[in-house]
Amino acid sequence: MSASECKNVTLAIPAVRPQFLASELPEGVLFCSPGLREATGSSFFVSPDLPMSQADARGQLHELLQYGQSFRSARDMSGDVLAEKNAKKQASKPLSDEFADLDAFAETGEFTAVPKEEEVVDVQLQARVAAQKTLLLAWDMEQRVAELADLKNKFTESTANLDTILGISDDDYEELPGIEAKAALNGDVEEDLGVPWRAVAGAILEFAPENARFFAVKKELVDVVTEIGEDITPESITLDEYGFSVPAGSSVKLYSLKAYALLGHTRVPEGRKCLSRTIEIFTVA
Repeated sequence: MSASECKNVTLAIPAVRPQFLASELPEGVLFCSPGLREATGSSFFVSPDLPMSQADARGQLHELLQYGQSFRSARDMSGDVLAEKNAKKQASKPLSDEFADLDAFAETGEFTAVPKEEEVVDVQLQARVAAQKTLLLAWDMEQRVAELADLKNKFTESTANLDTILGISDDDYEELPGIEAKAALNGDVEEDLGVPWRAVAGAILEFAPENARFFAVKKELVDVVTEIGEDITPESITLDEYGFSVPAGSSVKLYSLKAYALLGHTRVPEGRKCLSRTIEIFTVA
């Protein structure tokens, strides 16, 4: 997609699946693809900067899910990752480097460390790989959330229909002997599964075109935007300008704010240049 084609791109944030949303977005708002074959087509923006091919992305998602299943909880996995990072920081100099220094000492009689070629680390590539992994996990997690929410709705409807057929009210369960109170599926499915909206939003920002705008689809994000953003709602929202349109007098608002502030940072994190820009985000009151 060329720069001119990206001029009026508006991306949903922080979601990657159209089926994940309870309400429909205006036609023309796109979803940021994690790079899977099924995440293509007119509903998706596929970034040319995705570091993994479709086949690699599918394999990576499988590996991530296998890795995650080896832990009892997300807390256990986080602890393991932090321990691994700490071990790498405290790792001693490789033996190959030590032997090279000893060889130099044997030849010259002086201890002069042999200069080593420093490994070139592509920080931007690392950030993009991490961002694509996040989108892949979000893709899988949103499917699970949608499926569980659907089961919850079907369960609620089934119990309501059964009560109607039997003519039993909630109070009757306490009075009828031998009948236990019906089970219930309580809680917010998405919240219970712990979908990290800031991580997903950051990954979308990593691949979004420079001039892209965004459409908030999660209450927590809307709350942040309306609290710290500047209201720049235009008189009209047209297809030519924004990639979608809404009727005059709608409740859609447009806010401007720094990308790093949206994600809770006080400044741009190292290696995250994409968070230095000012972004515009639509919300629905």
